[in-house]
Amino acid sequence: MSVAKFKRRPSGLEYVDNAFVLQKDIMMLTSKLSAKWARIYSEPISKLACMQADLVNMANGIQPSSVEDFITRRWLLMMSRACLVALEKRVMDMVRILYMNPSKCFSRKNGKNYSRAEATIILDRRLEELGVNYQRQYDLIKGVLNSDKKKYDKMY
Repeated sequence: MSVAKFKRRPSGLEYVDNAFVLQKDIMMLTSKLSAKWARIYSEPISKLACMQADLVNMANGIQPSSVEDFITRRWLLMMSRACLVALEKRVMDMVRILYMNPSKCFSRKNGKNYSRAEATIILDRRLEELGVNYQRQYDLIKGVLNSDKKKYDKMY
């Protein structure tokens, strides 16, 4: 018998998995930029997305058992959260560029571009999914930080 989805609590690795999903979604979105804008936005956004996922992965590798472990893990998670904030700013700048000419962002399998209205709908849908993943990652990191604080308070 399984537990209903709305009653489930996040697992310990869910924030790591979500970080990599977020990274993949961002990489897919940056790949839609034209060559001119890709040179400007793609590299910094990719670096921030990878750094955020790597920091979360490193934090997950630390099982806090001493004060130093708690401090290191907290620092890594806070750096990951800071990367999310910077990443959000960069992605929003990129999104403004994508909305200037959305029909050039997406193409059909036969190579033809979507109309402006269709491309805007596709872009809106992808950005909505990205926004949900962002918020979920913020909440998961916040939950891990709160959980670690409770463990720390019990131990010391």
